[in-house]
Amino acid sequence: MADHIRRELSRKTFEAEKFVNNLSSEGVEDDLIVMRKKVQSLADETSLALKKNVYKNYIQFIDTAKEISILEGEMYQLNQMLSEQKGVMNTMMEMSLTSDAVEVGADKNKDKPHIEDDTRKNLAFVLEKVQGCSSVTEVPGRHLIHNGDLVELDPETYIQIQRVHAFLLNDSLMIASWLPHRRGPVRYKFQALYELDSLAVVNIRDSGPVKHAFKILMFPDSKMYQTDSPKERRQWIDVLENTKRQKTAHDTQKRESALVLQKQQSFFDPTNPFGEEEEQIEIPADAESDVFLSVSWLQDCPEDLDVCIAQRDFEGAVDIIERIDEHLRDSPASPAIKEYRVRIDHRIKQLTEALTNELQVSPERSLRGGPRGARKAVTQLIRLGKSSQACELFLANKSAIIKYNIRQLKFEGSTALYIKKLSHMFFATLMDTGKEFMKAFTEHFACFSAFIIWAKTELESFSGIFLRQVFASKMSLSTIAECVHVVRQQCSKLGEIGLELSFELNNKLFKDVEKAIKDSRDQIEDAIKIRFKDETWRPLNLHSKQEICNFVKDTKDASGLDLSKLIYDECYLSLTSNTIQFSKSFISFVEDLMKLHIGEMHDLISDSIVAVFKAQISQVEHALKIKKYIRDHHFILKNAKYLLENVTTLAVQYYQEKLGEPFKPFLLIQQSDFKRLKKISEKVGAMV
Repeated sequence: MADHIRRELSRKTFEAEKFVNNLSSEGVEDDLIVMRKKVQSLADETSLALKKNVYKNYIQFIDTAKEISILEGEMYQLNQMLSEQKGVMNTMMEMSLTSDAVEVGADKNKDKPHIEDDTRKNLAFVLEKVQGCSSVTEVPGRHLIHNGDLVELDPETYIQIQRVHAFLLNDSLMIASWLPHRRGPVRYKFQALYELDSLAVVNIRDSGPVKHAFKILMFPDSKMYQTDSPKERRQWIDVLENTKRQKTAHDTQKRESALVLQKQQSFFDPTNPFGEEEEQIEIPADAESDVFLSVSWLQDCPEDLDVCIAQRDFEGAVDIIERIDEHLRDSPASPAIKEYRVRIDHRIKQLTEALTNELQVSPERSLRGGPRGARKAVTQLIRLGKSSQACELFLANKSAIIKYNIRQLKFEGSTALYIKKLSHMFFATLMDTGKEFMKAFTEHFACFSAFIIWAKTELESFSGIFLRQVFASKMSLSTIAECVHVVRQQCSKLGEIGLELSFELNNKLFKDVEKAIKDSRDQIEDAIKIRFKDETWRPLNLHSKQEICNFVKDTKDASGLDLSKLIYDECYLSLTSNTIQFSKSFISFVEDLMKLHIGEMHDLISDSIVAVFKAQISQVEHALKIKKYIRDHHFILKNAKYLLENVTTLAVQYYQEKLGEPFKPFLLIQQSDFKRLKKISEKVGAMV
């Protein structure tokens, strides 16, 4: 079956949409799941085979490049030998037959000071013109070969990207970008440095808009540059090839000299008592550094690093770097060692950029790589000694994930439901980030302050979204209380990882919550006044036994008030509609305030509860003083007694469950207000 699928997918006329339609129309769900697993298995096998082929081809490419380099070095040595023999023959033909001695050549060292002066002048010119290239010019023995203006083109679209200035050094190629509108000697900014060992030059045939261009290949990337004329292009290609050959020959010579030195050291035995002191071999610093660099595996490390970076084997690349540092820890500070370290530092910079790209967020990259991918990149950056950069990128990556998840949430009409999803997503991500951060930066305590600042900043952004959704749209106090309660509950869970942000959250919400409580209190008081204008002090009639049973049940479920003992004549309640409506709204108000309660709002919440209840009692008192209600005093007092006994008791119960203490103002109201209302009723009755 797997072979059949492989043949089907490999056909040139394969159409994915048609293939999927056939499967979905013929098969059931289990068959589709089995087919999906087989296709996924085939995809994994193909991916593994591609990786193996890429690695195999690249290894062959490296081996071929090494063989070519060795062949170039041998050809260069042969060329040098032929040149020397030609020079000797010319000298012998020109010398005098009668001379007693012949000077075959001039002193080789007489021009050395002039060469060193020219090298210093060249590097001073580069340092003066290019910003940020001090590390390039510090390498001993490095000098300028050629330089000129180029135009960088996109290798695929051939669109001009920017103007650059190229500096060809004896071991590398430096690219610097133009600084527009810049005064002074500094005209360029350092952009990149490419080693000659790892690049190849390719001539580009003139076609269409592309003229006088050549391409530089650096595995796995490539750059295309354009010159002003064919002559200049040919000059760049020739000088790059010549410089590469000279560097290869120079490196080969250094390796051979290091091998000779090793052989000389092997013949010398310092424990031999018969050895003469004058004949002992003195090892110069340069020769000693060549011994350090002559190790075979060390010579292959730059290429091995390129392979690891290309294959995204970041852990293997860091292992190689640590092994190099361990080997060169006690090496002398010679020019050869410095040059080798510059080559490794260039790879470290490339590796850092690759790890940085793993943590950076862009529109074309998926944000759902999971914590493992981020932790892997962070771990390697920490091993490279870049913990602060790793911390910054890790937190920036998490910020982008939070923003992405917030954008993915859809508002489905219910604010409370949206806030519940939003707060759960936000604080769950915050907690996961904290756990991952502690695992990744276990021994880097200085980074924890950055995490605290990041968490506070993210909470500020979340609070802004919360305030806009909840308070800016004139929501009811019940909705506001539900949303605030949910957010506080989610925020309190951060204490599991030792992060306490409840104070910050309450501080962000304080003003808006305070305003919402005051507005709701005022609205209830205004509603009390309006309802009492139409009050007739008549029992509530629901017209049927079924209706009154349903009403009592709904009231019990919604507010906890039990009205069953107040039913008479099957369809009447011995309370007015106004009293029942206030009781339900008051209990709901108390429940909402308990959800919003924090220590800083205790006085406001207590005063608001008392103010709303007293507003109702004051209206009852006012009704008792009106003479036209003299015959209804008994019924009015019955409503007042229900408010002062049943409603206040339930409110005190909610209060005590939340705060663990009784509500003392209500205890005083229960003891005094009913007696006062009864006295008012008796006084008004006596007057009549």
